[in-house]
Amino acid sequence: MAQRRSHQKSRHGCLECKRRRVKCDESRPVCANCARRQTDCEYDSSGPLRWMTDEPSRSPRSLSDRQTAPPSPDFSLLRQLRSNSTNSYDSALPALNICDLELMLQWINETYCIFTRGQQTEEIWRKHVPEQALSYPFLMHGILALSALHIACTRTMRAPGDAKSDYLHVAISHQDQALALFREQLADINTSNGKAMFAFASITVLYAFGFPRTPEPGSSAVGDLVQAFVLTRGVQDILNQSMNTILEDRTWAPLQHVNDYDPVLSVQAQAAIERLHKANEACTRQDPILHDSSLYQAAIEHLADLMAGIQSGLGFALACRWVIKLLPAFLERLRDRRPLALTILGHFCAILFRLHDVWFGADWGTRVLREVWFTLDDNWRPLIHGCMEEVFGEQYYGTGR
Repeated sequence: MAQRRSHQKSRHGCLECKRRRVKCDESRPVCANCARRQTDCEYDSSGPLRWMTDEPSRSPRSLSDRQTAPPSPDFSLLRQLRSNSTNSYDSALPALNICDLELMLQWINETYCIFTRGQQTEEIWRKHVPEQALSYPFLMHGILALSALHIACTRTMRAPGDAKSDYLHVAISHQDQALALFREQLADINTSNGKAMFAFASITVLYAFGFPRTPEPGSSAVGDLVQAFVLTRGVQDILNQSMNTILEDRTWAPLQHVNDYDPVLSVQAQAAIERLHKANEACTRQDPILHDSSLYQAAIEHLADLMAGIQSGLGFALACRWVIKLLPAFLERLRDRRPLALTILGHFCAILFRLHDVWFGADWGTRVLREVWFTLDDNWRPLIHGCMEEVFGEQYYGTGR
């Protein structure tokens, strides 16, 4: 009778193999027998911990061998889990878009802050708006577009390949895609898409103000700003249509609230407003028929309200409220370069210049105010002396085109 082959006995096999009284190869975390049978493989906690690639040692290795040849982990368990999964996919996931991931990080770390008015709206723009974007691609593209624009205009580029123009191209591409998708839903703003429409409309205003303009021969800074005003007023119609959806959701309702602020103006601001009112009265006396006194009075009163809010710490969102309250007839006066309209605009530019919550305020304030100064004659310039000194310093007379 053939002799039974002998083998070196071990007491370190898994509990399942011991129960079945079969030889265990002691591979960890799952031995070959348990892997084949797809059963739970457990080892006595008092047993030694070994990598699956280690063979049961027949002779102890030297200390130097163990130090110079560390074992490598075997990932066969992960492969086994994948093969056993009922949700495994045959097709590979698309490659990560690192650029888009960078832009989303930019949004949740910095860009969203432009829209916030303290803690009550911070979570809405940082968390809930991106959540809406998962269901509405036009909003996702809008978020990425504004984030790319923010990087292009504020980041100090670290390498030749990290160019401003690259981020501008990305911003334009995302915004173009966003607008194409957004227009498809303009005719049907409802409770389902209302929040996403509201958020994207707000983003569009920031994008319009924030995109850098390159001065060209014959171009007008005042004309560019008026175009941004027109867009802002048009977006307000969308905001109004989606406001009911905002009001019905307690999480989003704070967006309609405006922070309280002290309406009392500083002595300097109050003096500037009084000079504008006196100029309006003088124009009325000179031409009581053609001069629309009430039109200018409303713009000046809204400007005073804006000054009070800004000196209380509110930012660009309040400046947009002034733009929205402007009547179309006032925008026409700006296009026609009427002196009083330009003088009022000059004070708005000084406010833009000192806004710290947006990257583009100083540029708009500087370019437009300079053009206003050179458009006005010596009879009107004294009304914006304070604005010029605030923006350009005491030597503002030397400002060139």
